[in-house]
Amino acid sequence: MARRGAQSTTFFWSTANRLYCASAYSSTHRSLGLRCLASAKPVSRTPELSRIDEVDFGPQSGYTLLVAADRETIRTVTCGDTAVAFREVRVTGDPDAQRTVYALELEGWTAGVLKVRVSRADGVHTSTLPLAWSDGKVPPNSDWHSCGAS
Repeated sequence: MARRGAQSTTFFWSTANRLYCASAYSSTHRSLGLRCLASAKPVSRTPELSRIDEVDFGPQSGYTLLVAADRETIRTVTCGDTAVAFREVRVTGDPDAQRTVYALELEGWTAGVLKVRVSRADGVHTSTLPLAWSDGKVPPNSDWHSCGAS
């Protein structure tokens, strides 16, 4: 399970042929959609954060960002000055080539860049993770949230 909202739950899984899939279920709307994303790329040789996909199945399930953390562990995530809730949903690979998939829970459509603190073999580091939308692409007077510079 990637996210449990007030009225729905978002599920995430990987298939035998290395596709990442997500679906949401609501007791009032039943299935809100099923998405299978591009094949997972191999685990990076160096520590790396990468977006898998941003999943928005409607207001009942919220907006979830799926992130792969190769050879590192997410400690905190912020959007501007606001903490972003996250949960570990899957660990794959070997101890020396490990990928952890996280689900980040965003309030709604969000643009900009997240700040992420991660632990690696050599200590704690701060990274940035650009979202699919930059602030410059968001229409004026929209209800999008902004994490700042992108």
